[in-house]
Amino acid sequence: MNLIYDYWFNQFNFPDKTGKPYKLNQGKMIWNEQFQAKIPQGWEVKALSQILIKNTKKFNYSSIKPTIDLSIMPSDSIVISKMNWSNNFSTNLFEMKKGDILFGSIRPYLHKAGFAPYDGVVAGTVHSFKTINTYDYNFSLITMSRPNFFNYAVSVSKGTKMPVVSSDSILDFKVCYDKKIVDKFNNISFIDILSNNIMENQKLIKIRDTLIPLLMNNQVSID
Repeated sequence: MNLIYDYWFNQFNFPDKTGKPYKLNQGKMIWNEQFQAKIPQGWEVKALSQILIKNTKKFNYSSIKPTIDLSIMPSDSIVISKMNWSNNFSTNLFEMKKGDILFGSIRPYLHKAGFAPYDGVVAGTVHSFKTINTYDYNFSLITMSRPNFFNYAVSVSKGTKMPVVSSDSILDFKVCYDKKIVDKFNNISFIDILSNNIMENQKLIKIRDTLIPLLMNNQVSID
């Protein structure tokens, strides 16, 4: 996904009308004052605020839900395979839906960004977003997990010992955009496959954690 993203949205070698790489095939490039660079003719510059909405619905603590917080988010990977639980937190939790795009707000130089593989809740230290239009999903997720985006987040973060990037600063980020190419990029399906694999792994971990104490106490045997 990253290779395709780089080829299409950074190098601008997306498939043109003839199926050939646009820029390599002498596609017309126009100077964009806002982007301070040449972009393909017909493309535009958008802020992420035109593409994403921050999730702000607070969790009511009426039940125990699987939870994502900064401590279980890996660096440099969009796959969040670990799980916490809401009863380990007393405040600052928000509702989360499978597929929500997540970005660690504290110490953005740790490169923590990914997607929610299940419904649950998310800690307030993790910014959570959904796309306004479904066709923007893959584009938004990969954009927010790229090195240049982390560099941007670091540059606009506040604080020294524990720098924090605000959701407003994230939504101010500018991208070069074309709906047809973004829509084509969204046809590459991978989130459901990754989510299912994560949940299967969680089931196996639960079985393992149940069996090991029984085996150690000779309560069960493996023939």
